[in-house]
Amino acid sequence: MTDDETHHPRLVLLDEADGHIEGRAKYHKLLFNYADEEADETTLTFVREERGPYDPGLSQAMQRYIDLGLVDVEEDEEPHEVEQTAKGQRYMSGYERAKIRLDESFRQTKERIRNTVQKHGDKSASEMVDEENVQDAKENPMRKELK
Repeated sequence: MTDDETHHPRLVLLDEADGHIEGRAKYHKLLFNYADEEADETTLTFVREERGPYDPGLSQAMQRYIDLGLVDVEEDEEPHEVEQTAKGQRYMSGYERAKIRLDESFRQTKERIRNTVQKHGDKSASEMVDEENVQDAKENPMRKELK
């Protein structure tokens, strides 16, 4: 099992972004930048879509998080705001405390995700689409799995 399977980078990323990500496109690009720039080994997969790398597992994970009450997604406006709920904050607080004590590699995963959020978190999705690594990924055929 890789760290991604046990460290839940999609949820940790939202938590590191202060529980708020403006739009699903930005969420996909942040995950791609984490996988591309920071993660040594990842089970996150990306396919090439119109606006660049896309994580096909994010939608399913988001639905699980919504069903568990950890995340809310504002569907009424564009971009869809992704917000961590109070329950999600409590969950992540306990989860991180336990993981840090029980799994030595979790601290490194968390730090790598934090680096990604610090580097790219203030950028818009369109600014991230313009970055070289995303443009390189966009040169692949549509729907092709990346990496």
